[in-house]
Amino acid sequence: MNTNQETFFETNDDSSLNNNSFGIRAKVIGVGGAGISLVDGLRFDNFDFVDNLIIDVDIKAVADSLASQKLTFGRRHTRGMGTGGDVNLGKRLAEEEKDKIRKELEGVDLIFLLAGLGGGVGGGAAPVVARLAREHGALVFAFTPLPFSWEKTRHAQAEECLSELRKHANAVIPLPNDSLLQMGGEDSTALECFAEAGRNVSRGIAAICNIVYKKGMIDVDFSYLRKVFSGRGGRTLFGYGKGSGTEGLREALRDLLVCPMLHMPDVSKAADILLIFIQGGTSLSMSGLQSVSKEIRDSFKAGEDVVFGAHVDENLGEEVKITILGVTSLDPLVPTADVAPVAQQVLELGKNPKQSHRSKLEITNTSPEKTSSMATRKKRGRKSDNKEQNTFFFMEAENQRGIFDDLPSRNMYEGEDLDVPSYLRRGVKIVI
Repeated sequence: MNTNQETFFETNDDSSLNNNSFGIRAKVIGVGGAGISLVDGLRFDNFDFVDNLIIDVDIKAVADSLASQKLTFGRRHTRGMGTGGDVNLGKRLAEEEKDKIRKELEGVDLIFLLAGLGGGVGGGAAPVVARLAREHGALVFAFTPLPFSWEKTRHAQAEECLSELRKHANAVIPLPNDSLLQMGGEDSTALECFAEAGRNVSRGIAAICNIVYKKGMIDVDFSYLRKVFSGRGGRTLFGYGKGSGTEGLREALRDLLVCPMLHMPDVSKAADILLIFIQGGTSLSMSGLQSVSKEIRDSFKAGEDVVFGAHVDENLGEEVKITILGVTSLDPLVPTADVAPVAQQVLELGKNPKQSHRSKLEITNTSPEKTSSMATRKKRGRKSDNKEQNTFFFMEAENQRGIFDDLPSRNMYEGEDLDVPSYLRRGVKIVI
């Protein structure tokens, strides 16, 4: 990071965010060495209207940081030095000091977590911080630098940490070091490339904060944002584009679609949840916004959950900026079409109201434990079992995996196929 980074926010326009008049508290948290560097880069960019905190075991790195709030821990184990890249040690120290971390998270609604996942405190403690933040009810967006692919051991370790972090954060945006050359260009210096990576973090945080705090032409309520991103985030897509002139909106769209961040190997090609944020001058047209947003949605195969915000800023003139953040949910829903009876089946059931049907999903080989449990339920419900019922059974066993049918292997746990919804595994009957 260096002092030449462009300031993404206009200071005069956003200084009012310090007042927190919306009652929503946000905090940027940098964990480990890379997280501290990113927070310091934001401070160089005058990005100080959101509270910022750094967490590390390295006393010197914390002391040298520009962050306004600092937390050190693990001195008894590390004597104030680093963890030597030991992820397990970083995780254990964070768990031991979780009460201190919880105190820093009290009352925070929105957290931007910045951490390198190559090892040590960043890779070990970041998932712990994300978990504690979610337990406090905060919305967590994580930006995570990843080692170069040729750093085989550290890169493999980072992938494991990334998988763990995704279990707790609402969205995780990886920032691979391999993309630095594409960000800055072949003639760029190393400092310029890392500065551009820092600007991408600024843009992502800026877009979300603008949606939450600033009043614009099209606003998004924070409670809706929390609801849409409430699940665990899987693969993500994150991109930024800008344009200017009479065709600024279209130019920004073209720039967005070629953004290097959208063409990394691990980037999702589709989004269950998609956030679109557009900023521009007074010449922004409603028809143009609608057209461009629809193209973005179609380009990334977005689902029903699309969060859209548009703000007019007179200081931008003819300049237009587009930022998108998409997430593939780790908690997919079963399509309703897979369980709905067809009309002919319903009609056939209606012809013989007294007739009962045996379940095609009934399990013939039942364990002793299940037999005992079924016998107990039978005794308790003997009276109700005497009723004659019409029942409908959902589908043939070979079609029960639904959207997971094309996966090469089944997700088995303790003898059960988790790709099959629980009501199908249990042989649930629907009374007609």
